[in-house]
Amino acid sequence: MSTWKWPTSFPTPDIQWPSSFSVADLQERLSALLLELGLGPGSLYDEIVNGTIDPAVNPECDWDAEVRLGEDLCLAERAFLGERRRRMKSAFAKLMGVSEDEVDERDLPIVAIAGSGGGYRAMLNTLGSLAAAKSSGILDCTTYTAGVSGSCWALGILYSGVAGSHAPEDAAAHAKDRIRVSYLDMDTLDALVTPPTNKSGILRKAAGATGTASLVDLYGTLLSSRLFIPSDITRLDPRHLSLHFFRRNLDNGALPFPILSAIQHVTPVEKAEEIKEVADKKALSVDEERAKSLDNEQARLEHSIRWLWYEFTPYEVGCDEIGAWIPSWSLGRRFMNGKNIERKPELSFAILAGIFGSAFCASLKHYFREIEPILQLLPVQLYNWLEDIVTENEGDLGLIHPVLPDQLPNFLKGLDGQLRFGSPPDITDCETLGFMNVAELNIPYYPFLRRNVDCIIALDASADSQDLWFTRAEELAAKRGLKTWPKGATWPSRVHPGDEYAAEASRVPPFEATSPTTANAKLAQTQESALAKQTDKQGSTERRDMPKDEPEKPESPSSESPSSKPQLSSCEVWIGSSKSADEVSARLDELDEAALLQRDGIAVVYIPLMPNERRVPGFDPFSISTWRREVTPDESQQLLDVAEANFSESQEKIVRLLRAVWMRKRMERQRRQWQARLAHLREQFKSHQ
Repeated sequence: MSTWKWPTSFPTPDIQWPSSFSVADLQERLSALLLELGLGPGSLYDEIVNGTIDPAVNPECDWDAEVRLGEDLCLAERAFLGERRRRMKSAFAKLMGVSEDEVDERDLPIVAIAGSGGGYRAMLNTLGSLAAAKSSGILDCTTYTAGVSGSCWALGILYSGVAGSHAPEDAAAHAKDRIRVSYLDMDTLDALVTPPTNKSGILRKAAGATGTASLVDLYGTLLSSRLFIPSDITRLDPRHLSLHFFRRNLDNGALPFPILSAIQHVTPVEKAEEIKEVADKKALSVDEERAKSLDNEQARLEHSIRWLWYEFTPYEVGCDEIGAWIPSWSLGRRFMNGKNIERKPELSFAILAGIFGSAFCASLKHYFREIEPILQLLPVQLYNWLEDIVTENEGDLGLIHPVLPDQLPNFLKGLDGQLRFGSPPDITDCETLGFMNVAELNIPYYPFLRRNVDCIIALDASADSQDLWFTRAEELAAKRGLKTWPKGATWPSRVHPGDEYAAEASRVPPFEATSPTTANAKLAQTQESALAKQTDKQGSTERRDMPKDEPEKPESPSSESPSSKPQLSSCEVWIGSSKSADEVSARLDELDEAALLQRDGIAVVYIPLMPNERRVPGFDPFSISTWRREVTPDESQQLLDVAEANFSESQEKIVRLLRAVWMRKRMERQRRQWQARLAHLREQFKSHQ
């Protein structure tokens, strides 16, 4: 250890303690908070839970809800699509530089903008990019927006109207102003107990015999006290915390349709324990036949591990893999046999904000990967030792959640035999469903796979290598039988300078999913690969000794030549094709206009958050970590400027792509019309013979 190279310093936590910290002040605030949370008459709890409900704020308390079963889009979303197309026609004509008469609504590309996770960094990147999309005219030609984690917060600010308008630049200015103060600041504690900002959703969620409140709920409440309260308190509106109320700009098609995402980890506790027991037995087994039997048993048990992707929209909340949906205003109610058995106000968006950003509910494996850049500052011998331990035990660590996912009433209760084939067998028996931050896919491609989108603009501010996420999205598309996703594309393995997480992605075997069968085979292959890596390791973690001193080895040159993968730019575009024989590169830069018009698949426009020396010299946007609790106004503005510049510099490629999609759809429609007319003429000719 004496020869190891230790770092001279570590990144310090961004906790800004007050210059004069008063224990008495803190005690006074906590005492006031506990008093208000007490159950006694006149307390804040009593006022919220037992007080009269304002029908102007919570009209849903007079409504009953039912579970909608099926895989189709809801009627309200289909109506929105018609309104949005009518709105987009003139905007698209302007973007293309043609007269409105040349544009048929049926030919308009269905464009989606997807924002990644990454805390405040992702929130600011999404808002800055949306501001650029608005000024360029692209946002007015966009049908959908979607987010995970921090991007959900960005969409919440935009659609709630808490910024005073629904303009992205105003939403960005609001976020910049509000996150200058930490959500753990004393002012936040004051806001929780001082009218009119003290009506938090956590108390209503905790009310009743079956009510619960969790660390995730507290986190969401504190976070929302910064993000969803206006600086001008006279503009405070409790409807800013209503997901259902976001629809006021959807019914008329004024804004794109927002889709917020969370996942449910449905591995039963007893299954997780069985998997660990089998893995322990296999590690100690010396008999080849016994080991093979344990392999099969572990594979059978791991087949029950699932992550279900839930959509939260202003119209509905549900999961397409299960095929069940409820109105967004009924989330938080108890249901039985497809009908609510109580009427209560809609679950506060403050609770949802905590769920969307609850990265601390991730598994221990995800924790390690998140802090990996900091761990790499350790001596290489120590880092390699830790990395080997995680690799050996990633199956077990992937099942362990230090903080439990947030629990909401199970709206599927009693629906035995009515859900989609393949739904978890016990999901209709549980009292609650556990939701957490999306860890499976850090850019929300998944909700668009069932919505026939033509183009997804991916705004990536995550700290992960997207090679892994692209591969997983490809597998999910194949699992759904979707042939139009870009297959086997040269996805980037390095997202931003210094992203060493690319090493993890390089361990993902190359794969081109072409069918649901091969997609499932790939998932099984991934599991077997992980098991093989664990079996090949000698000795258990408990017996592992600390690493010994080793002479430093010179860095070996990369086995992959620089020319083997295209250089990643600030905007990359890949386009899929339904033609199985189409082996031409899917990169936009390598397609001429004729080849571009022949591609009928989904286009992915990938815009990573990268430094922009032309706009903000010397600023690294990843200096703002995922875990920051406050960001200075200067840092916020720099990040917003970088995001806006990166998107603006991508405009030329996006417009070229949308023009090609529009022309292709127009030619296909005209061809269909000509064929239908020709068939009609033939029928007429036959009838006159």
